[in-house]
Amino acid sequence: MWFWLASFLFGALRPGYSHTVNQISELGAIGTPYATLWNVLGFGVTGLLLAVVGAVLAGAVGPKRSIAVSAARLMLILAGIALVGQGLIPAEMVDGAADIESAYTRGHFLSSLVTGLAWMIGASLLVRPMSRNERWRGWHVVGIALMLLTIAAAITLRDALPAGLAQRLGNVGFFAWYVLMSVKLVRSGAEAAGNDEAPLAAA
Repeated sequence: MWFWLASFLFGALRPGYSHTVNQISELGAIGTPYATLWNVLGFGVTGLLLAVVGAVLAGAVGPKRSIAVSAARLMLILAGIALVGQGLIPAEMVDGAADIESAYTRGHFLSSLVTGLAWMIGASLLVRPMSRNERWRGWHVVGIALMLLTIAAAITLRDALPAGLAQRLGNVGFFAWYVLMSVKLVRSGAEAAGNDEAPLAAA
């Protein structure tokens, strides 16, 4: 939610920027107005938030000694850190297009790839623990659906839609996973607290 709010704010500050045509990386490209602020607030803060939330989610879904849960926690933390890396290594633009020959641009794209792959692996590793946890049962289906949505969007929309719009639609499943799982986590905590208080109330 923070990421989308920041992207619309910084997009509005840049004359001629279109969320349909322009990609998100352009907000932080070298030489772009307010690039440093975007890289810190857009990529940096969001990445740190995702790393923390991912670690907490993994711990809440399964037992701490589970290899799958431990690996999922590491992958989700890596996904957040890699998003921070996209801000630390901004892309370089030439005549309005990404300069593929630039080491900065390659580093930025590599960080983006690591973010997506690490999230996909981490979310996949949580599917089985969710299906075996009665509090999370059924949410593994939600996780699978969002991963498939993200993959389908990344593969099919890139050539069918303008670059900016295709990228944002592809990000929907990624960010929706964090939002929905966080809502479930908060509700689970509230339910657990209510169950703990019930015996005391009865007494």
